Amino acid sequence: MNEETKKHLRKVIIFVFLYICVITLSAFILIPNYQPFGFIIWIFISFSGVILFVRWHTQNTAYICPECGYAFTITTSRSFISPHMWRRKLLRCPKCGKRNWCLAVSVKEIM
Repeated sequence: MNEETKKHLRKVIIFVFLYICVITLSAFILIPNYQPFGFIIWIFISFSGVILFVRWHTQNTAYICPECGYAFTITTSRSFISPHMWRRKLLRCPKCGKRNWCLAVSVKEIM
């Protein structure tokens, strides 16, 4: 694994951890009031965090097709709906057209 990819994975793990901490803390602060307004704010914070994280991840991640080795990026909407596993995402390669579990790498690694 390339050093750039290791740095990228560390950032992803840190961002996910911080997001979980913020969601948990905001739930403890906003939801116990038993007011719909606090719950609505918490839902807004939760969804905003997910959208921002997926957008950041999409801008900083490229994928490599296992069939032809072509490196490509995807849109944020494609990132939301594509199934994924650790470091892999089920995508159709724009070059060869085959659907495979493409390896996720840092955009800086392929540039």
